[in-house]
Amino acid sequence: MTTRVSTLDISDRPRIWRIAGAIVFAIIALIVLSRIPLTVEVFIVATLMAYGINPVVRRLSNRMPRLVAVAIVYAALVLMVLFFGFIIVPDTIGQLQSFFANSGDVVGIVQGWTNSWQAWIVQHFGAKALPAQFQDIENSALAQITAGVNNLVLGAGNALLGIASDIVVGITAIVLSYYFLTRVTEIRASFYSLFPDSDRPAAERIAREISRVVGGFVYGQFVLCVFTGLAVWLVLTIAGSQYALLLGALTGVLYALPFLGILVALGFGVMLGSLQGWTMALITVVAIAVISKISDILLVPKVMAESVGVSPMAVIFAIFAGGELFGVWGLVLAIPAAALIKLAWNVWIHPWIRGRPAFHDELT
Repeated sequence: MTTRVSTLDISDRPRIWRIAGAIVFAIIALIVLSRIPLTVEVFIVATLMAYGINPVVRRLSNRMPRLVAVAIVYAALVLMVLFFGFIIVPDTIGQLQSFFANSGDVVGIVQGWTNSWQAWIVQHFGAKALPAQFQDIENSALAQITAGVNNLVLGAGNALLGIASDIVVGITAIVLSYYFLTRVTEIRASFYSLFPDSDRPAAERIAREISRVVGGFVYGQFVLCVFTGLAVWLVLTIAGSQYALLLGALTGVLYALPFLGILVALGFGVMLGSLQGWTMALITVVAIAVISKISDILLVPKVMAESVGVSPMAVIFAIFAGGELFGVWGLVLAIPAAALIKLAWNVWIHPWIRGRPAFHDELT
Protein backbone atom coordinates (compact mmCIF):
# COMPACT_ATOMS: atom_id res chain seq x y z
CA MET A 1 0.00 0.00 0.00
CA THR A 2 2.86 2.42 0.89
CA THR A 3 4.60 1.75 -2.42
CA ARG A 4 1.39 2.47 -4.33
CA VAL A 5 0.85 5.84 -2.61
CA SER A 6 4.44 6.97 -3.27
CA THR A 7 4.08 5.90 -6.91
CA LEU A 8 0.93 7.99 -7.26
CA ASP A 9 2.67 10.94 -5.63
CA ILE A 10 5.60 10.70 -8.04
CA SER A 11 3.31 10.44 -11.04
CA ASP A 12 1.39 13.54 -9.92
CA ARG A 13 4.49 15.69 -9.53
CA PRO A 14 4.79 16.75 -13.21
CA ARG A 15 1.15 17.83 -13.20
CA ILE A 16 1.62 19.81 -9.97
CA TRP A 17 4.69 21.52 -11.42
CA ARG A 18 2.78 22.41 -14.57
CA ILE A 19 -0.07 23.92 -12.55
CA ALA A 20 2.36 25.88 -10.36
CA GLY A 21 4.25 27.09 -13.41
CA ALA A 22 1.00 28.22 -15.07
CA ILE A 23 0.01 30.17 -11.94
CA VAL A 24 3.41 31.87 -11.73
CA PHE A 25 3.31 32.70 -15.44
CA ALA A 26 -0.19 34.17 -15.07
CA ILE A 27 0.91 36.37 -12.15
CA ILE A 28 3.96 37.63 -14.05
CA ALA A 29 1.81 38.30 -17.14
CA LEU A 30 -0.70 40.33 -15.09
CA ILE A 31 2.10 42.40 -13.55
CA VAL A 32 3.60 43.13 -16.97
CA LEU A 33 0.22 43.99 -18.51
CA SER A 34 -0.56 46.40 -15.66
CA ARG A 35 2.54 48.39 -16.69
CA ILE A 36 1.40 48.84 -20.31
CA PRO A 37 -2.28 49.90 -20.05
CA LEU A 38 -2.39 51.75 -23.39
CA THR A 39 -1.07 48.73 -25.30
CA VAL A 40 -3.55 46.49 -23.51
CA GLU A 41 -6.36 48.91 -24.39
CA VAL A 42 -5.39 48.83 -28.08
CA PHE A 43 -5.39 45.02 -28.16
CA ILE A 44 -8.69 44.80 -26.27
CA VAL A 45 -10.38 47.23 -28.66
CA ALA A 46 -8.86 45.46 -31.69
CA THR A 47 -9.97 42.04 -30.42
CA LEU A 48 -13.51 43.22 -29.73
CA MET A 49 -13.62 44.91 -33.13
CA ALA A 50 -12.45 41.74 -34.86
CA TYR A 51 -15.02 39.63 -32.99
CA GLY A 52 -17.78 42.12 -33.83
CA ILE A 53 -16.89 42.29 -37.53
CA ASN A 54 -16.31 38.56 -37.91
CA PRO A 55 -20.04 37.60 -38.09
CA VAL A 56 -20.46 39.94 -41.08
CA VAL A 57 -17.30 38.61 -42.72
CA ARG A 58 -18.44 35.04 -42.14
CA ARG A 59 -21.77 35.70 -43.88
CA LEU A 60 -20.06 37.35 -46.85
CA SER A 61 -17.52 34.52 -47.03
CA ASN A 62 -20.32 32.17 -48.08
CA ARG A 63 -20.51 34.09 -51.37
CA MET A 64 -16.90 35.18 -51.96
CA PRO A 65 -13.33 34.53 -50.76
CA ARG A 66 -12.71 35.52 -47.15
CA LEU A 67 -10.01 38.09 -47.98
CA VAL A 68 -12.39 39.85 -50.39
CA ALA A 69 -15.10 39.85 -47.72
CA VAL A 70 -12.68 41.35 -45.17
CA ALA A 71 -11.62 44.04 -47.67
CA ILE A 72 -15.24 44.99 -48.41
CA VAL A 73 -16.17 45.21 -44.72
CA TYR A 74 -13.15 47.35 -43.87
CA ALA A 75 -13.74 49.62 -46.86
CA ALA A 76 -17.25 50.24 -45.52
CA LEU A 77 -15.79 50.78 -42.03
CA VAL A 78 -13.31 53.38 -43.34
CA LEU A 79 -16.11 55.22 -45.16
CA MET A 80 -18.15 55.20 -41.95
CA VAL A 81 -15.20 56.59 -39.97
CA LEU A 82 -14.69 59.35 -42.55
CA PHE A 83 -18.40 60.20 -42.42
CA PHE A 84 -18.30 60.51 -38.66
CA GLY A 85 -15.00 62.38 -38.70
CA PHE A 86 -15.99 65.03 -41.24
CA ILE A 87 -19.75 65.39 -40.62
CA ILE A 88 -20.93 64.04 -37.28
CA VAL A 89 -17.96 65.01 -35.07
CA PRO A 90 -17.72 68.70 -36.19
CA ASP A 91 -21.45 69.24 -35.69
CA THR A 92 -21.34 67.51 -32.30
CA ILE A 93 -18.41 69.67 -31.19
CA GLY A 94 -20.29 72.75 -32.39
CA GLN A 95 -23.28 71.79 -30.25
CA LEU A 96 -20.95 71.17 -27.29
CA GLN A 97 -19.50 74.66 -27.71
CA SER A 98 -23.02 76.08 -27.81
CA PHE A 99 -23.80 74.23 -24.59
CA PHE A 100 -20.65 75.59 -22.93
CA ALA A 101 -21.67 79.11 -23.92
CA ASN A 102 -25.17 78.64 -22.47
CA SER A 103 -24.29 76.47 -19.46
CA GLY A 104 -24.83 79.42 -17.10
CA ASP A 105 -28.45 79.59 -18.23
CA VAL A 106 -29.16 76.24 -16.58
CA VAL A 107 -28.75 77.75 -13.10
CA GLY A 108 -30.87 80.74 -14.08
CA ILE A 109 -33.63 78.48 -15.37
CA VAL A 110 -33.64 76.41 -12.18
CA GLN A 111 -33.67 79.55 -10.03
CA GLY A 112 -36.52 81.03 -12.06
CA TRP A 113 -38.53 77.85 -11.74
CA THR A 114 -37.88 77.75 -7.98
CA ASN A 115 -38.96 81.36 -7.55
CA SER A 116 -42.18 80.83 -9.51
CA TRP A 117 -42.97 77.71 -7.50
CA GLN A 118 -42.31 79.62 -4.25
CA ALA A 119 -44.56 82.48 -5.37
CA TRP A 120 -47.35 80.04 -6.25
CA ILE A 121 -47.19 78.44 -2.79
CA VAL A 122 -47.22 81.82 -1.04
CA GLN A 123 -50.15 82.98 -3.17
CA HIS A 124 -52.32 79.93 -2.47
CA PHE A 125 -51.25 78.89 1.04
CA GLY A 126 -49.62 81.95 2.54
CA ALA A 127 -46.05 82.72 3.52
CA LYS A 128 -46.25 80.49 6.59
CA ALA A 129 -46.55 77.40 4.36
CA LEU A 130 -42.82 77.62 3.63
CA PRO A 131 -40.35 76.74 6.38
CA ALA A 132 -38.09 79.48 7.70
CA GLN A 133 -35.04 77.64 6.41
CA PHE A 134 -36.40 77.44 2.86
CA GLN A 135 -34.20 80.27 1.56
CA ASP A 136 -31.08 78.60 2.97
CA ILE A 137 -32.09 75.29 1.40
CA GLU A 138 -32.71 77.02 -1.94
CA ASN A 139 -29.34 78.77 -1.88
CA SER A 140 -27.55 75.56 -0.97
CA ALA A 141 -29.29 73.64 -3.77
CA LEU A 142 -28.46 76.34 -6.33
CA ALA A 143 -24.83 76.34 -5.20
CA GLN A 144 -24.65 72.57 -5.67
CA ILE A 145 -26.28 72.81 -9.10
CA THR A 146 -23.81 75.53 -10.12
CA ALA A 147 -20.88 73.43 -8.94
CA GLY A 148 -22.27 70.39 -10.76
CA VAL A 149 -22.66 72.28 -14.04
CA ASN A 150 -19.15 73.72 -13.74
CA ASN A 151 -17.70 70.27 -13.05
CA LEU A 152 -19.61 68.85 -16.00
CA VAL A 153 -18.29 71.56 -18.32
CA LEU A 154 -14.76 70.99 -17.03
CA GLY A 155 -15.10 67.23 -17.46
CA ALA A 156 -16.43 67.63 -20.98
CA GLY A 157 -13.51 69.89 -21.83
CA ASN A 158 -11.05 67.33 -20.52
CA ALA A 159 -12.84 64.64 -22.52
CA LEU A 160 -12.37 66.70 -25.69
CA LEU A 161 -8.66 66.95 -24.92
CA GLY A 162 -8.52 63.15 -24.71
CA ILE A 163 -10.10 62.68 -28.14
CA ALA A 164 -6.68 62.78 -29.85
CA SER A 165 -5.49 59.81 -27.80
CA ASP A 166 -8.72 57.95 -28.50
CA ILE A 167 -8.32 58.57 -32.23
CA VAL A 168 -4.83 57.06 -32.15
CA VAL A 169 -6.12 54.03 -30.22
CA GLY A 170 -9.04 53.63 -32.62
CA ILE A 171 -6.93 53.80 -35.79
CA THR A 172 -4.36 51.39 -34.38
CA ALA A 173 -7.12 49.02 -33.28
CA ILE A 174 -8.69 49.05 -36.76
CA VAL A 175 -5.37 48.13 -38.38
CA LEU A 176 -4.70 45.45 -35.78
CA SER A 177 -8.20 43.96 -36.08
CA TYR A 178 -7.71 43.77 -39.86
CA TYR A 179 -4.56 41.73 -39.21
CA PHE A 180 -6.47 39.46 -36.81
CA LEU A 181 -9.17 38.72 -39.38
CA THR A 182 -6.80 38.13 -42.28
CA ARG A 183 -4.57 35.85 -40.17
CA VAL A 184 -7.34 34.04 -38.35
CA THR A 185 -6.22 30.59 -39.56
CA GLU A 186 -2.69 31.06 -38.23
CA ILE A 187 -3.96 32.48 -34.93
CA ARG A 188 -6.29 29.54 -34.42
CA ALA A 189 -3.52 27.07 -35.23
CA SER A 190 -1.27 28.73 -32.62
CA PHE A 191 -4.06 28.52 -30.06
CA TYR A 192 -4.81 24.84 -30.80
CA SER A 193 -1.10 23.96 -30.56
CA LEU A 194 -1.24 24.77 -26.84
CA PHE A 195 -3.42 21.69 -26.24
CA PRO A 196 -2.57 17.98 -26.49
CA ASP A 197 -3.90 16.17 -29.56
CA SER A 198 -6.57 14.43 -27.48
CA ASP A 199 -7.99 17.77 -26.29
CA ARG A 200 -7.87 19.70 -29.57
CA PRO A 201 -11.44 18.86 -30.64
CA ALA A 202 -12.67 20.25 -27.32
CA ALA A 203 -10.40 23.30 -27.75
CA GLU A 204 -11.98 23.94 -31.15
CA ARG A 205 -15.42 23.79 -29.58
CA ILE A 206 -14.32 26.27 -26.92
CA ALA A 207 -12.91 28.65 -29.55
CA ARG A 208 -16.18 28.52 -31.48
CA GLU A 209 -18.15 29.17 -28.29
CA ILE A 210 -15.96 32.15 -27.37
CA SER A 211 -16.37 33.53 -30.89
CA ARG A 212 -20.14 33.08 -30.68
CA VAL A 213 -20.47 34.76 -27.28
CA VAL A 214 -18.09 37.69 -27.74
CA GLY A 215 -18.78 38.22 -31.45
CA GLY A 216 -22.54 38.08 -30.98
CA PHE A 217 -22.38 40.52 -28.08
CA VAL A 218 -20.14 43.09 -29.80
CA TYR A 219 -22.07 42.97 -33.09
CA GLY A 220 -25.42 43.15 -31.31
CA GLN A 221 -24.31 45.98 -29.04
CA PHE A 222 -23.07 47.97 -32.04
CA VAL A 223 -26.42 47.58 -33.82
CA LEU A 224 -28.37 48.55 -30.70
CA CYS A 225 -26.24 51.63 -29.98
CA VAL A 226 -26.46 52.85 -33.59
CA PHE A 227 -30.25 52.35 -33.70
CA THR A 228 -30.80 54.06 -30.34
CA GLY A 229 -28.59 57.03 -31.19
CA LEU A 230 -30.07 57.53 -34.66
CA ALA A 231 -33.65 57.24 -33.37
CA VAL A 232 -33.05 59.79 -30.60
CA TRP A 233 -31.41 62.18 -33.07
CA LEU A 234 -34.28 61.83 -35.56
CA VAL A 235 -37.07 62.31 -32.99
CA LEU A 236 -35.40 65.30 -31.33
CA THR A 237 -34.65 66.89 -34.71
CA ILE A 238 -38.34 66.66 -35.59
CA ALA A 239 -39.20 68.09 -32.16
CA GLY A 240 -36.93 71.08 -32.82
CA SER A 241 -34.17 70.41 -30.29
CA GLN A 242 -31.02 72.49 -30.80
CA TYR A 243 -28.94 69.64 -29.34
CA ALA A 244 -30.49 66.71 -31.21
CA LEU A 245 -27.20 65.47 -32.70
CA LEU A 246 -25.29 65.82 -29.44
CA LEU A 247 -27.99 64.01 -27.46
CA GLY A 248 -28.27 61.29 -30.11
CA ALA A 249 -24.50 60.70 -30.02
CA LEU A 250 -24.44 60.69 -26.21
CA THR A 251 -27.41 58.32 -25.97
CA GLY A 252 -25.92 55.94 -28.54
CA VAL A 253 -22.59 55.80 -26.71
CA LEU A 254 -24.09 55.61 -23.23
CA TYR A 255 -26.47 52.80 -24.25
CA ALA A 256 -23.42 50.54 -24.23
CA LEU A 257 -23.31 50.94 -20.43
CA PRO A 258 -26.07 48.67 -19.11
CA PHE A 259 -28.64 50.25 -16.76
CA LEU A 260 -26.48 53.23 -15.75
CA GLY A 261 -25.87 54.61 -19.24
CA ILE A 262 -29.48 55.55 -19.97
CA LEU A 263 -29.81 57.24 -16.57
CA VAL A 264 -26.84 59.45 -17.45
CA ALA A 265 -28.35 60.13 -20.90
CA LEU A 266 -31.62 61.19 -19.24
CA GLY A 267 -29.68 63.58 -17.02
CA PHE A 268 -28.05 65.15 -20.07
CA GLY A 269 -31.48 65.30 -21.71
CA VAL A 270 -32.98 67.28 -18.83
CA MET A 271 -30.04 69.67 -18.70
CA LEU A 272 -29.77 70.34 -22.44
CA GLY A 273 -33.52 70.34 -23.02
CA SER A 274 -34.09 72.87 -20.24
CA LEU A 275 -32.04 75.41 -22.20
CA GLN A 276 -35.02 75.57 -24.58
CA GLY A 277 -37.63 75.38 -21.85
CA TRP A 278 -39.13 72.71 -19.65
CA THR A 279 -41.42 71.51 -22.44
CA MET A 280 -38.38 70.58 -24.54
CA ALA A 281 -36.76 68.99 -21.49
CA LEU A 282 -39.84 66.81 -21.01
CA ILE A 283 -39.92 65.87 -24.71
CA THR A 284 -36.22 64.99 -24.60
CA VAL A 285 -36.57 62.79 -21.52
CA VAL A 286 -39.60 60.98 -22.93
CA ALA A 287 -37.89 60.42 -26.29
CA ILE A 288 -34.74 58.96 -24.73
CA ALA A 289 -36.69 56.79 -22.27
CA VAL A 290 -39.16 55.43 -24.84
CA ILE A 291 -36.56 54.74 -27.55
CA SER A 292 -34.20 53.01 -25.12
CA LYS A 293 -37.10 50.91 -23.83
CA ILE A 294 -38.02 49.95 -27.42
CA SER A 295 -34.41 48.83 -27.92
CA ASP A 296 -34.52 46.84 -24.66
CA ILE A 297 -37.83 45.09 -25.30
CA LEU A 298 -38.03 44.63 -29.07
CA LEU A 299 -34.46 44.62 -30.38
CA VAL A 300 -32.30 43.09 -27.65
CA PRO A 301 -33.95 39.60 -27.82
CA LYS A 302 -33.68 39.57 -31.64
CA VAL A 303 -30.24 41.09 -32.07
CA MET A 304 -28.50 39.43 -29.12
CA ALA A 305 -30.47 36.18 -29.50
CA GLU A 306 -28.83 33.50 -27.35
CA SER A 307 -25.25 34.73 -27.83
CA VAL A 308 -24.72 35.62 -24.16
CA GLY A 309 -26.99 33.26 -22.21
CA VAL A 310 -26.44 34.75 -18.73
CA SER A 311 -29.20 35.15 -16.13
CA PRO A 312 -30.37 38.70 -15.25
CA MET A 313 -29.11 38.36 -11.67
CA ALA A 314 -25.64 37.40 -12.90
CA VAL A 315 -25.71 40.33 -15.35
CA ILE A 316 -26.53 42.83 -12.59
CA PHE A 317 -23.80 41.45 -10.33
CA ALA A 318 -21.26 41.44 -13.18
CA ILE A 319 -22.06 45.06 -14.11
CA PHE A 320 -21.62 46.42 -10.60
CA ALA A 321 -18.56 44.29 -9.88
CA GLY A 322 -16.96 45.15 -13.22
CA GLY A 323 -17.62 48.85 -12.80
CA GLU A 324 -16.18 48.87 -9.27
CA LEU A 325 -13.07 46.93 -10.27
CA PHE A 326 -12.28 48.26 -13.74
CA GLY A 327 -14.32 51.45 -14.24
CA VAL A 328 -15.90 52.12 -17.63
CA TRP A 329 -14.25 49.13 -19.31
CA GLY A 330 -15.65 46.92 -16.56
CA LEU A 331 -19.17 48.22 -17.23
CA VAL A 332 -18.88 47.74 -20.99
CA LEU A 333 -17.35 44.26 -20.86
CA ALA A 334 -19.21 42.94 -17.82
CA ILE A 335 -21.78 40.91 -19.76
CA PRO A 336 -19.41 39.05 -22.15
CA ALA A 337 -17.02 38.52 -19.22
CA ALA A 338 -19.83 36.90 -17.24
CA ALA A 339 -20.64 34.70 -20.25
CA LEU A 340 -16.99 33.61 -20.54
CA ILE A 341 -16.85 32.87 -16.80
CA LYS A 342 -19.93 30.69 -17.26
CA LEU A 343 -18.15 28.94 -20.13
CA ALA A 344 -15.06 28.36 -17.96
CA TRP A 345 -17.33 26.91 -15.26
CA ASN A 346 -18.96 24.48 -17.68
CA VAL A 347 -15.72 23.46 -19.35
CA TRP A 348 -13.12 23.41 -16.59
CA ILE A 349 -14.33 24.14 -13.05
CA HIS A 350 -17.49 22.01 -12.88
CA PRO A 351 -15.86 18.89 -14.39
CA TRP A 352 -12.93 19.34 -11.98
CA ILE A 353 -15.27 19.50 -8.96
CA ARG A 354 -17.01 16.32 -10.12
CA GLY A 355 -13.68 14.59 -10.59
CA ARG A 356 -13.92 14.46 -14.36
CA PRO A 357 -11.34 15.60 -16.89
CA ALA A 358 -11.57 19.08 -18.36
CA PHE A 359 -13.81 19.50 -21.43
CA HIS A 360 -15.91 16.54 -20.27
CA ASP A 361 -19.24 18.30 -19.80
CA GLU A 362 -21.22 19.57 -22.76
CA LEU A 363 -21.01 23.28 -23.48
CA THR A 364 -24.22 25.06 -22.56
